[in-house]
Amino acid sequence: MNVRVRFAPSPTGSLHLGAVRTAIFNYLFAKKNNGKILVRIEDTDKERSSSESLDEILESLQWLGLDWDEGPIKQSDRLEIYRAAAEKLIEEDLAYRCYMTQDEAKLLKDKAKAENKIYKYPNTWREKKEDPKGRDFVVRFKTPYKSKINFNDTLRGNISVDSNTLDDFIIIKSDGFPTYNFASALDDAQMGITNVIRGEDHLSNTPKQVLIFNSLKKNLPNFTHVSMILGKDKAKLSKRHGAESINSFKEKGYLPISIINYLARLGWAHGDQEIFALNEMISNFSLDNLSKSPAVFDPEKLSWVNSVQIKNYPNSELKKKLKLQFIDGVDEELAINAVKEKNKDLNELQKSLNFCLLTKESHEYELINEIDNQALLELKKFMIVWEAKKPKEIEEIKEVFTDYLNENEIKMKSLALPLRILLTGTKSSPGIFEILKILGHEIVIKRIKEFIKNNEK
Repeated sequence: MNVRVRFAPSPTGSLHLGAVRTAIFNYLFAKKNNGKILVRIEDTDKERSSSESLDEILESLQWLGLDWDEGPIKQSDRLEIYRAAAEKLIEEDLAYRCYMTQDEAKLLKDKAKAENKIYKYPNTWREKKEDPKGRDFVVRFKTPYKSKINFNDTLRGNISVDSNTLDDFIIIKSDGFPTYNFASALDDAQMGITNVIRGEDHLSNTPKQVLIFNSLKKNLPNFTHVSMILGKDKAKLSKRHGAESINSFKEKGYLPISIINYLARLGWAHGDQEIFALNEMISNFSLDNLSKSPAVFDPEKLSWVNSVQIKNYPNSELKKKLKLQFIDGVDEELAINAVKEKNKDLNELQKSLNFCLLTKESHEYELINEIDNQALLELKKFMIVWEAKKPKEIEEIKEVFTDYLNENEIKMKSLALPLRILLTGTKSSPGIFEILKILGHEIVIKRIKEFIKNNEK
C-alpha cells in the first residue's frame, strides 16, 4: 500500500502546538513509510477563515521544515465538487433537501431545552417529496436506522457506534458550503488518503465520516486519533501554560528541530532517549508507540531540549541561521563553542556573541563607567606586558595572565572584571582566557588602547 497522509489545518488563527504535533506525526509516519504528504486547507468556515492565517500557517510549516508533496489544496476551490457529490447522494436516496426554517428549528430546540432533553433533528423532511421553490434548504445525510457504525482506531482498537445516536446530519449548508464532516470525508476518499492521523477531539466526527465513506463505496482509511496536550494543571492547553504560536517560539530563538523533537516526544514513546536528530525520529517512529493518555506540556522541558539542540547544532549552520558577521581576526569556532554551552535560545546566543561581531565594533558599552581610575592604571600596565608577550594559544594566554597577577600581587577579579567589561561590555561573557583567545592579540590591544585614549584625563 502506498501511504498517503494529509495535514488539514483550518486558517482561522495561528498554528497551535496541538496542530503542529499532529503535523509532525503525519510527517514522521509518511517519511518512515516512503509515503506522500498532502496539505489541505479546510477553509469552508467563511466567517473565521482568513488569508493572513493561511499565510502564517504555511510559513510556520516551512520554517519547521515540514515540507509536503501535494498542495496546498483549498476546500473553497472545490465547492462544485462537494455540491455535485451531494446531488448524487440525493439521487441515490442517501441524502435529501431539508427546508426546515431557522424559526422552526429554534422552536424545537427551545422545547427540548425546556424539557431538559438533547435536541435531535426529528427527520421532518426525510421522506417528503415536495420541493418548495425559492426556499432556502440544507442537504442532510440519511443516517441508517438501527445499525452499527464500525471502525478501527490504531490506539483504541475497534469502535462501534449505534446509528440511532446520530441524527440526519447536514452535509451542505444553506449557503452552498459543505460541512466539515462531508468535505473532509469526501476529500480523503477522492485524494486516496490511507491514514488519517489527527487529534482525539475528532473522534466524535469519525462515525459520520465513516457513513459518508460507505455511501461513496470507498475503503476506510486507517484512523489514529492522538491524545490531547494538557497544561501542567491538567487543564486544556492554553497561552497561560506557555503554549504560544509557532511564530512566537521562532521569535524567542527556538530551533525548528527543538520544537519537532519536543512535540514528537509528547505522546510518543521510544525508551528513555530525549534528544533526537530528525533522521532518528523518522527511523524510529511508529504509530503503535503513541500513547492514549494525554500528554503534559512543559515549557521548561522545551527550553532544555532547545539548549541541547543548540549545543548539537553545527557551528556553520548556526552562523548561517543567525547571519553572524564576525570581526576579522576573531576565532569564530571558539567564539560559538564558548557561548553554545551557556545559552538556552538563539537570541541569548547571538547577544553573547555581540562582543566579536561587526555590529558591535564601536564597543560603547553601558558598563564601561564601572571601570574606575585604579582599574584604568592596571589595564595600562597589563597592555604593555600583553603587547610584548603576544600570546596566542589558550595555555600561553593563561600563563602570561597568571604570571602578571602573581608578579603584581593582585587578585584575578581586579584585572579580569574590568578587562571583561572593556572587551565584551558584560560581566557574564565566556571565561577571560577564552575572550582573549577569541578576539586575538591585535583586537585586544586595539580595544585597550581605544579605552585608555578615551578615558585618560
